[in-house]
Parts: sequence; C-alpha cells; structure tokens
Amino acid sequence: MASLTIWHGDAAAALALQVAVEHNCTCHVDSSGVTVPGNCGAHQAMLSQRFVDGILFGRYLAERLLIEEFLL
Repeated sequence: MASLTIWHGDAAAALALQVAVEHNCTCHVDSSGVTVPGNCGAHQAMLSQRFVDGILFGRYLAERLLIEEFLL
C-alpha cells in the first residue's frame, strides 16, 4: 500500500519545490503538450517522506546558517 507524502513547509517553500521538480522533470510530453507521468526521478523523490522532510530541513538550515555566519 502506498503512503501519502505530507508537506510540512510553508507556501513559499512549496512553490520553490514545485519549480525545482518541474525544472528536473524528465516525464514524457505527448504531441498535444500533456505530460505523461512516468518514472521520472524528480517525481519519484516526492514519494519519499524522508526525502521531502530532508530537503525542507536543508532549506531552513541553510537559511539559518547564512544568517548566523554572514549577517551578524
């Protein structure tokens, strides 16, 4: 049984993730311009709760480290 991946971030982070997935998507686009889902790595990664939580953690950790190191 497949589990549901839950996004724990805010809307801005969700939009950034959507842009990144679209940029790295290798799904097939048919002649009418409709994306045919397949085994694209970018979309497969979104099925892993651990991956999604990890990139969200990394996003906020990087922001915090930049503030602590360079803006104090």
